[in-house]
Amino acid sequence: MIKYLIKYLSVLGLLCGVCYGAEAAELDAVKAQTAHVSLAGYTNTEAINTSQDIQVIIRFEIQDKWHILSPEPGDIGLPTTVEWNLPSGYELIKEKWSLPQVFGEAPFAAYGYGGQAFYLATIRPSNEVWRKAELSAKVSWQACAEECVPEQALLKFEIPIVEHNVMPLPQWRKLADEAKQSFSVSAKNTAHNETSAEASIGMVMMMAFVGGLILNLMPCVFPVLSIKAMALMKHVQDTKLARREAILFFCGVMVSFMVMVSFLAWFRLSGESVGWGFQLQSPWFIFILLIIFIIITLMFLDIITVNVPLINKLAKVSAKTQQLSSFFTGVFSVVIASPCTAPFMGVAIGYTLTQPVYMYYPVFMALAVGYALPFTLIGLYPQVIGRILPRPGKWMETLKHLFAIPMVLTCMWLAWIWCTQVFALSDNIEKADVQSQLVWRPYDQMEVDRMVNAGQNVFVDFTAKWCITCLANEQLALNTPEFAQLVKDKNIILYKADWTNRNEQIAKALAQYGRNSVPLYVYYDGQYKVSRVLPQLLTTSIIQKNIN
Repeated sequence: MIKYLIKYLSVLGLLCGVCYGAEAAELDAVKAQTAHVSLAGYTNTEAINTSQDIQVIIRFEIQDKWHILSPEPGDIGLPTTVEWNLPSGYELIKEKWSLPQVFGEAPFAAYGYGGQAFYLATIRPSNEVWRKAELSAKVSWQACAEECVPEQALLKFEIPIVEHNVMPLPQWRKLADEAKQSFSVSAKNTAHNETSAEASIGMVMMMAFVGGLILNLMPCVFPVLSIKAMALMKHVQDTKLARREAILFFCGVMVSFMVMVSFLAWFRLSGESVGWGFQLQSPWFIFILLIIFIIITLMFLDIITVNVPLINKLAKVSAKTQQLSSFFTGVFSVVIASPCTAPFMGVAIGYTLTQPVYMYYPVFMALAVGYALPFTLIGLYPQVIGRILPRPGKWMETLKHLFAIPMVLTCMWLAWIWCTQVFALSDNIEKADVQSQLVWRPYDQMEVDRMVNAGQNVFVDFTAKWCITCLANEQLALNTPEFAQLVKDKNIILYKADWTNRNEQIAKALAQYGRNSVPLYVYYDGQYKVSRVLPQLLTTSIIQKNIN
């Protein structure tokens, strides 16, 4: 009896030892490593039964002081992605990621992972593949510290196919529990996110306000300055009238911005991807704007006087109440200013348009106040201008004729845009510019990524023909011998992303950098795999400083 008991206990002990060894042993992993991240891929079974789903976990181990961005990075940066190449008939049915942390402060905040992160995929097999299944996952991410570096790795799984049911490996449970904990919400992260969101609204509104102030100095506002300057000089001696017109101008600007942001919100809720200046991507809108500017130009030159009954009636009302002219000058100024994006303004708008719709209105209201404030203050205190300018007289007629010059240039610019949109005229892309010998290629994000990963330096110009700031930067900085020499010395490949007409690829590329408007200039360093966003106003020295 004792003999059989000892034999039984020995067998039991051996089984326990085997089970313990199975639990203690680590799962076999498919591994890959880059400069800043180590990857390990695990499957829940050692074999595949085609009637059972298979699960794969990828664990990211991130170098100290570095972090990678999440699949939804937020304000700026490239998302982490997993692209599966599966056997015929196999289907990816579910994906799950660790909950991200917040890195940085809004509007430059990003969501990502530091230390360790997990990705879980559930894959449904099919019986179209026999004996062995080959699965591969191409993982791409952006590792960030002081600068961001795009990286990628390839994980390949070769798993035999069996006919009997398969059970999850004993070691899988521990790994799955560890991953599951990273998928749950922590109160600390929630509180941090809420505090960050509250702080970001005030900061973004301040940036929008400053951007609105600077917008008055952008080239696209010059035609409106002519119209408003003429109105101010006519009433500079009448303080009461000047103040009334200043308030009405302010109201016109505010109403225009609120109408514009309502359209943006409506497009967003409808699933459309539009950006700042979206109305100028319509040939019909450009054509109507061109007709209006032609009429104003002819009036400035005293070539025509509008003599239409309806307009005369409106003019009489305007003469009595001073409401229509000043209010619609404010409206018109917003329409003309919309092609421009001022410093601070691009980041503020880009951040806002990725947030819930209710955040649109306070941010755009701050932008409107900043834009309207300079002319409003001048109108409220006309005596300051009155001390500088002489009394109204014949000199005003001469000045009006001079102001017709920017109007003529604006008409030529609008006509060029309209012809480009309607007749599909194109720039000499893929052809060398005669003066600077620059070759601009049409934008393609996959081609840009391929060039950078191959170690090539790349410069991308996000532009549009209706963006006067873009055109000014081209003439003053990009189409210059100095820039051409820099391109030659650094062996830079140039890409032009023309957003004159709507383009989903360009809209998505802008969104990756937290922008929703042009101009945007991005330089990719092929050696260090680093991307850098340049300022919106360029000079040759600014470009050289950022690229070098």
